[in-house]
Amino acid sequence: MKIKTTLDIQFEDNLSVSKYRKIIDAVEESISKGELKKGDQLPSLKSLCQQYNLSQDTVLMAYNELKSKGVITSQVGKGYFVIASKTGYKHNILLLFDRLTAYKEDLLEAFESELKDKAQIQIFFHNNNIKVFQSIIENSIGDFTKYVVMPFDHPDVKVLIGQLPSNKIYILDQGRKQFHSKYPYVCQDFMRDIYGILKQNKTLVNKYDRIILVIKNQKSHLKDITVGFRDYCKQHTINFVIVSDIRSFSIKANDAFIVVDDRDLEYLVRYAQSENLELGSTMGIISYNETPLKGIIASGITTISTNFSIMGRTMAQMILNNKKLKVDNPFEINIRNSF
Repeated sequence: MKIKTTLDIQFEDNLSVSKYRKIIDAVEESISKGELKKGDQLPSLKSLCQQYNLSQDTVLMAYNELKSKGVITSQVGKGYFVIASKTGYKHNILLLFDRLTAYKEDLLEAFESELKDKAQIQIFFHNNNIKVFQSIIENSIGDFTKYVVMPFDHPDVKVLIGQLPSNKIYILDQGRKQFHSKYPYVCQDFMRDIYGILKQNKTLVNKYDRIILVIKNQKSHLKDITVGFRDYCKQHTINFVIVSDIRSFSIKANDAFIVVDDRDLEYLVRYAQSENLELGSTMGIISYNETPLKGIIASGITTISTNFSIMGRTMAQMILNNKKLKVDNPFEINIRNSF
């Protein structure tokens, strides 16, 4: 790391360009030329003010914009530092995921591919931990041009997201009901999705004596899945059960299961094998969220899933086109031997 005590700023070259913009241009040009490298410290606010007879507000405005573009960062009591090895990105995006799973890798890959060479993306994971979520949000305020957030069910989440610049917030995957009227989003409609997929495949559903939804808790989107499932079954006179612990449930021949957790899926596949129940005939299984392995396990597990690749591309296009839309992402079924 080196300390850059001065910047070569040509204020007389073009009087029509504002002073704060010339500071930005000077920093970006120095990075492009290799004069400033990642980790280098920039001149302090005071030193630039004294060198060029500038107001502190002018320099601070320039540095804050460079921060939001992902070019520099600041450390309290230490100063400003270069964090980009190249400049010219239109967007500097905070992408805040809950956790990285196999199916959400498709979302991330599609999002990054669509924004390739057009944006700098910094990815964080909160793992549904409110303290981690709070730390990431509070430490990123003002540092990004867009904030793409995957929220979760906690009373403080809405307040914390509200600390970010409201015109830069986008909600992803979950949070449709929480933030429907406030921010643009690309989300699942969990209640409508399960209802619609059962209705579209009623012939398959009706061949079983009972449909059992295996779902561990009733928080947030999981509650919406339960409501959509219950509504369909009641309205179409389907014999149904909702259970939280499949291991204590008495399974009968000709039962069909919709499972949300892959650990419950594993248990049911093993149970079917041990009891000689033929999947797709004397026992049915539908699993939430498509993964490559589910196309192989037990000669193929039927899955219902939002299309995470479309979700990633749609969000990226919304940002690139500066659109503020509310998009319900497509929900699909992959019918295989298990149902």
